[in-house]
Amino acid sequence: MKTTKLFTLFILISTICFSQGKRKLLDSLFCALNQCGQFYGNILIAEQNKIVFSESYGYADRERKVLLNEQTLFNVGSVSKAFTAIAILQLAEKEKLKLSDKVLKYLPDFPYPEITIHHLLIHAGGLPNDYDLIKNGNWDNSKIATNRDVLSTLNEQKPELQFTPGEKSEYSNLGYMLLAEIVKTSSKTDFKEYLQNNIFRPANMTKTNIYNSEEIKQVENVAKGYVLYPFTGKYEEAIKIPEFISNSTMSGFQGDGNVYSSTIDLFNFYKALSNNTLIAEESLKVAFQKHIPAKMEGTPDFGNSYGYGWTIINAPVQVVQRGGELPGYVSNTIWNISDERLIIYLSNDYLSYPSYQNQIPMAIGKIFYQNMVQIPKMMASVELTKMVITSSKETLTVKIDEIKNNPDLYQIDLQGLKFLVMKLEQIGNKEKAELIKSSFKPD
Repeated sequence: MKTTKLFTLFILISTICFSQGKRKLLDSLFCALNQCGQFYGNILIAEQNKIVFSESYGYADRERKVLLNEQTLFNVGSVSKAFTAIAILQLAEKEKLKLSDKVLKYLPDFPYPEITIHHLLIHAGGLPNDYDLIKNGNWDNSKIATNRDVLSTLNEQKPELQFTPGEKSEYSNLGYMLLAEIVKTSSKTDFKEYLQNNIFRPANMTKTNIYNSEEIKQVENVAKGYVLYPFTGKYEEAIKIPEFISNSTMSGFQGDGNVYSSTIDLFNFYKALSNNTLIAEESLKVAFQKHIPAKMEGTPDFGNSYGYGWTIINAPVQVVQRGGELPGYVSNTIWNISDERLIIYLSNDYLSYPSYQNQIPMAIGKIFYQNMVQIPKMMASVELTKMVITSSKETLTVKIDEIKNNPDLYQIDLQGLKFLVMKLEQIGNKEKAELIKSSFKPD
């Protein structure tokens, strides 16, 4: 997950002791957030490998009113990269590969002989975007693409690298897809089967697996991913929205995403790591080493760095973070190794800008620091999205005035408003788009 503003706050949150009083305050917070439409999902907090808070808020299926529970599966997006990194480290322990090996050793048609496994693990290969490869290859979006489809296109097109391997770190989904293929080649096992036999089962992750958009339809207790859709002003299932059709196409990718898991299973994964069930302590130390500072687009430079599968936080205590996001879902796992504290949350209501996800850690911080529940401000973009299609211009103007005149209740999130304006312009509703644009001009 690229929201680095959350990292520093989570560092502070995770250094404070938990108490029963905080448990009640957290439940009060998330009940209120849910009732206000600000959070739908599951959250789990553990200390010293014991769960101290685990609750669910909202629906796995809105249409059928099916409630979430702690075993509900979510698409955890790039949290999947942690499993891929552990698989590589396991194979390194077994001397099936070396981290310094060239990718070409395992994928003979790979067009970039200078890139190593280490480069891929720390996002330093300079590889092109995986989606661009599919788009440039004129892929039929009605079909599910696989790693092999992307790699075939890569080998055929041989696009220029974005930078010299090892020069810097820039987030790469394609790199982790390549790592999944290396796991297959070096272990002589299908990647999905490898994760089941060597990570999920040993860690007691009984519900976790990789699924594409068709396979997941046959699985029980899965949270559907929703977005508050500006074209209708309603919560819609993301996978059914036309502009997100590529998500279904890319649901066949492995190594970078498409693992479905639960808060309980993810807790078991981290417990297995801390107990050295999956890899040796020395290998875990290698995974959590800092390498090239990772500058993330649109965020301040916090001095964070990519390890193997995780972001290593620049902090006086050892904290690693692994999250994921895609239309309909957001996930985050933050492990304070020094203090043996773990925070996990999974949500099935997410669309980059019109979302309350970024405010949730701040609300948690209020509880840990000040023993008080403070509901985040209502975001202007979200509240306007709910009504902009169905309301008259006059009603919309009244709501805009209410938002602007009540700064204690509303947050004017310019990025989210820009997104809403763009969507209105796309459907030809220029009058309402101009009203919002002119009403919220930056000072």
